[in-house]
Amino acid sequence: MFRGRKLLIGIIALFIFTSTIFSYAEEVIEDLIDIAESNGKIIATIEGKQTVAFDLQTNEKVIWSGSRGYLGAFLTDRHFFVISTSSGAWQTMPLKLDESKKGLSSLSPYIALLVTRDRAIGFDVTTNRFIETQLPFHEDLLAAETEKYVAVVITSSRAFGLAVESSAFIEIKFRLKETIESIKLTASKVTIRTSDRLLFFEAAGSTWNEHRLQ
Repeated sequence: MFRGRKLLIGIIALFIFTSTIFSYAEEVIEDLIDIAESNGKIIATIEGKQTVAFDLQTNEKVIWSGSRGYLGAFLTDRHFFVISTSSGAWQTMPLKLDESKKGLSSLSPYIALLVTRDRAIGFDVTTNRFIETQLPFHEDLLAAETEKYVAVVITSSRAFGLAVESSAFIEIKFRLKETIESIKLTASKVTIRTSDRLLFFEAAGSTWNEHRLQ
């Protein structure tokens, strides 16, 4: 009986250990796309097997590039290019003249984000399409960040949240004289602390919630 109890304890311990390994393994997302620029082309190799090339326009210049998780992206002076493991083709967002200047780019395993002076452009790997929203005129851009399942763009008057599988940026306005004190992103949540409130944007709900501090 004692031997049987030891065996049972051993099986339970092994199960707990194995579950722990699996839970940590799920948090690690391998970079599955390799990208390169060569001879006027942008090139993506997906999972070391499929290679997809796209011809740039004459004199089109690459400003930024990156790959992470299921996504690869290029920003040029004329386009924003994104490819995912499931799309198998370069998706293209045309840019206005000089729009890419001072643009901010950010990439997570699931979301690609570009913020220019006029708009925020997101690309969600689950829908394989671009989502955009116009930004307020003549406002300072305070932050543009992505994490695993969420992205946030913050100007001096409002915040825009984007989650995987969502069809639009979700906006929340700041109050008069409300100031930003801190911004925190985790895998699935954005938390903004202001002088008046705590603001939360969660991937699961795809909406802003608030808690008053005063």
